[in-house]
Amino acid sequence: MAKQVINHIHDWAGRIISNKADFNGADFRQEVYFNGTQFDQGANFRHAQFLKNVWFENCKFSQLSDFTGAVFYGRAEFRNVRFDDVVFEQAVFYKDAWFGGSEFRACADFHKVTFHNEAGFGHVSYQGKTDYSLCLFEGNGGFDSARFVDSVSFDQSVFMKKAWFDNAAFFRSPSFERARFEKGATFESASFPEETSPVAAQLTELAKRLAS
Repeated sequence: MAKQVINHIHDWAGRIISNKADFNGADFRQEVYFNGTQFDQGANFRHAQFLKNVWFENCKFSQLSDFTGAVFYGRAEFRNVRFDDVVFEQAVFYKDAWFGGSEFRACADFHKVTFHNEAGFGHVSYQGKTDYSLCLFEGNGGFDSARFVDSVSFDQSVFMKKAWFDNAAFFRSPSFERARFEKGATFESASFPEETSPVAAQLTELAKRLAS
């Protein structure tokens, strides 16, 4: 199958895509607008390249959405998106990546994602298992007021700048095994279930140590 090369501004805003959207390996060479688009049968953006800014704000993704190995050279706007299962494994974001206010209703896989700039996940709801292991956050990482209903792993991830987990709610024990916070992390007013109180104590102590 020939590689899709899209040279014009791609505007699919507000559309309903009833079949599975297949953009596997596509090159989007201009700005892309998917604001408010509804993907009824999931979407395949594996190894797609977005050379300019891309907007997915207020989208609804049903079933599996796959962004494995996708590369975002411009700003990536995923605010207020509703996902079912979604995979961003080994994706690369060169500019800001904003997911604020989004809802992940099933599993969210961000394993080995590289964020070269700001990464915003504030006020996000994670309903299923969530994986941020082996990620690299070169800019600030914001998870303020996020809700993690199921398990979440940040194992071996590296935060090169500040990380915020203020007011985050962890309903199961989070895992930060061998995670590194180079410029500090805050967990002010973050909540943990009673059975994870040792984890909460460790994170609180970590935040104090980094802030000193």
